[in-house]
Amino acid sequence: MLLGSRQGRMGCLMTSLLACLVSCAAYAEGARILAILSFPSISHQVVYRALTKELARRGHQMVVVTPDPINDPTFPNYTEIDISRTYQFFRETDFASARLAQASTYEQFTGFYTTGDAICETTMVNAKIQAMIDPNNTREHFDLVFIEWLVTPCMTAFAHRFNAPIIGLSSLPPIGVMYDSVGNPTNPSYIPEIALPYTDRNRTFFQRLHATIYNLRFDYFFQNNLLPRQDLITKRFFGSSTPYIGDLHNQVSMLFLNYLECFHNPRPNVPAVMYVNGFHINPPKQLPLDIQEFLDSAPKGAIYFSLGSNVRSDQLTAEKRSIFLETFSELRDYHVLWKWESDNLPGQPANVKVSKWMPQQDILRHPKVKVFITQGGLQSTEEAIQTKVPMLGIPFFGDQDFNTKLGEDRGVTLRLEVNDLTKETLLVALTKVIEDKSYRENMERLSALVNDQITTPMERAVWWTEYVLRHKGAKHLRTAAVDMPWYTYLLLDIVLFLLVITSLVVVLLSIAVRFILRKLELYRSQKEKTN
Repeated sequence: MLLGSRQGRMGCLMTSLLACLVSCAAYAEGARILAILSFPSISHQVVYRALTKELARRGHQMVVVTPDPINDPTFPNYTEIDISRTYQFFRETDFASARLAQASTYEQFTGFYTTGDAICETTMVNAKIQAMIDPNNTREHFDLVFIEWLVTPCMTAFAHRFNAPIIGLSSLPPIGVMYDSVGNPTNPSYIPEIALPYTDRNRTFFQRLHATIYNLRFDYFFQNNLLPRQDLITKRFFGSSTPYIGDLHNQVSMLFLNYLECFHNPRPNVPAVMYVNGFHINPPKQLPLDIQEFLDSAPKGAIYFSLGSNVRSDQLTAEKRSIFLETFSELRDYHVLWKWESDNLPGQPANVKVSKWMPQQDILRHPKVKVFITQGGLQSTEEAIQTKVPMLGIPFFGDQDFNTKLGEDRGVTLRLEVNDLTKETLLVALTKVIEDKSYRENMERLSALVNDQITTPMERAVWWTEYVLRHKGAKHLRTAAVDMPWYTYLLLDIVLFLLVITSLVVVLLSIAVRFILRKLELYRSQKEKTN
């Protein structure tokens, strides 16, 4: 009996030792990866977090720079550097406010990108970052650097510091200039820009003209304003010998972009661009009891209302707030769940339930939810597509206008302008989305298309990450357009050459014709004299 017990203990010990060895071996073989995911928005971070955690599960050593650390002790190979101070700057600006909806599209996006300067500063002054990039720290190394491919090209200096390849990550389709780093085409005649509410369908001449001027204007801002500013920041922290940030920005190996091919517009891509989507979609969970009972007891159904993580509904003007309250009061047979960021909602109707946080994905999965009132952020749009819930889109800024316009084109969203919102337009819109079955039918078709993929986006992302690791970069997947001057890429030198040749031929022909005509005239004159 004692012997059997001793053998059992030895067996358990050997099993534990074997498991430990396997685990250690996995970590030993795994790469050391730095992920700089610095934009202060939880809707962005949940997308990246899914990938970094999955790579940690695969045995890679992850060092993640983030404003939203998870602090999960079950991941021993997952180190986080907390830069949550970036939220302080973010909240002190009008960027995260509904007031930004009053700004022009160009002002919104240049302001959005200008926040990158403060993010760079806040990240690089962090004591742990300072220790990491200290030139005397020769032991620190990374095999790969993930960089959020959004507003901080300054972060490419980390890849130069550690002589590591770059993979750019974006939780939404990036601005056109960000595609230039891999030589991806951005033709404004049919390829939409997320800053503009134009899709690829039936563009007018003036829409194409506007898109062209916008692209040129923003490219000038990016090349001659943003990059030089952030280059000064990187040289201050990494040293004056650091290459120009604009050059480092073009050294990226691949881009992983949150892009839904069946929802967004089809566009040509170089092999270095890979689409991923739905990283943040979680398995279904049980709803909290109070929310479950509130939805279950809805006489005709339920309405879910949330403006996402970057627009606070409690910052709506009193006039706009009263429009929603009066409308919801009239829809008394529907229960309304409202993500409201303050402790109380003045004038709250009996059929409205508010909370500072809502389990959005599981609420949308409830069969009684008839419509999702949303600001049109991409993560919320993805969740609506996954759960097949039609949307009433009220965009405020950023890519929200573009996303709601796409949803309108696909027949899954009814779109209202916040500045034109009235009780009558809101009531009519909600009634239409709820009662017109085509919205839900279109959403069901779109959901089926989005989910019909040969592999999961996560499998693709992990495979290509390890591909870049195996080959120590993947610049061979980019096109030669990356290194071309703009006039060469646009064939302007060829056009100029052809114009010069054509002009020269025309001039020579003109001279020849004149010469022949003069000779003929001289011959005729001499003949007349002879006669």
